[in-house]
Amino acid sequence: MNTIIITRWFVGIVVVSVAVAAAGCGQRESLLEDATAASEPTAAWVAAFNSGDAAALAALYAENARSLPPGGPAVIGRSQIESYWRDDLGEGGVTTVLTPADAVTQGDFVHVEGTYQVKGTDGAELVTGQYQQLWTRTGGQWQVEREMWRIDPAVQRQTDVAARLTSSWTTAYNAADATALLALYADDAALSTVQEGTVNGKPAIEAFWVGDFGGAKPTSTLTVTDAYLAGELAHLEGEYKVSDSGNITNGRYIQLWMRDADGWRIHREMWWR
Repeated sequence: MNTIIITRWFVGIVVVSVAVAAAGCGQRESLLEDATAASEPTAAWVAAFNSGDAAALAALYAENARSLPPGGPAVIGRSQIESYWRDDLGEGGVTTVLTPADAVTQGDFVHVEGTYQVKGTDGAELVTGQYQQLWTRTGGQWQVEREMWRIDPAVQRQTDVAARLTSSWTTAYNAADATALLALYADDAALSTVQEGTVNGKPAIEAFWVGDFGGAKPTSTLTVTDAYLAGELAHLEGEYKVSDSGNITNGRYIQLWMRDADGWRIHREMWWR
C-alpha cells in the first residue's frame, strides 16, 4: 500500500515554479543543495527590478517563460511578462529585496526559493511573501524559465489536490505500472536524478521507470513537506522512501504539476538523496 504524509502546506496566492533541471544529453552532474548558487541570478533580477526598467527585467526571462503572479492567471512568454512588469512597476521608485532560502542546482539549472520584500518610494513596506524561480543558463546568461509569487499571509490548507496527485503517482509506482505512471507526465516533461542526470520526454521517462523497476516491485512513500498551489500550477516537494527487496533508499523530490484540458500532468521533476 502506498502511504502519503502531508506535514506542512503553503497554498493559495503563491509564488513559485518549479522545478527541474533539463540538462543536455548525457549529462550526469549531481543535484546539489547550495543556497549560494542563487546569488548571481538573484542579484541580476533585483538590479533590473529596482531600476524600474521593464524591458531589462523581461530580458532576464526565457522566450517561453511562465510567471504566476499573486492571485492572478499565469503570464506566458517574455512579451506578456514585460507588459506585466511594466504595469507593476508603474512610475518606478518601488524596490524589492529577494532573500534566497534554498537552491538546488544541476549543471546550467538552479531552482531557488526564498522570501521577498517590496518597498514604496517612501521606503514603507508594501508587501512581503515567498517566491520560487527556476533559472536556466544559456550562452552564459541566466534566464527565468518558471516562477511563482505568493503574498503573505495568504495561507490556506487545501490538502485535497496535492493528496490526490501524490496518491495517483504512488499508486502507479507501487503497482510497478510504467504505463500508468507515464500517463501522469506531460509530453515534454523533464525528470532529473542524481544517478541518471536529466531525461526529457515521455519515451525517455518510460524507459527510466522501467529500468528503475528492474523486474521487481518496489514500494514508495512520499512525504510532502511543502506545497504551493495556484490556479493551474501545483508545486510539491518533500521526502521519499523506497523499499526494494529489503533495501531502503531515502531522499528528497520536487514535482511541478500543471493542469490542462486532459487533467493534471507532471512537467518537471527532481529526485536526489
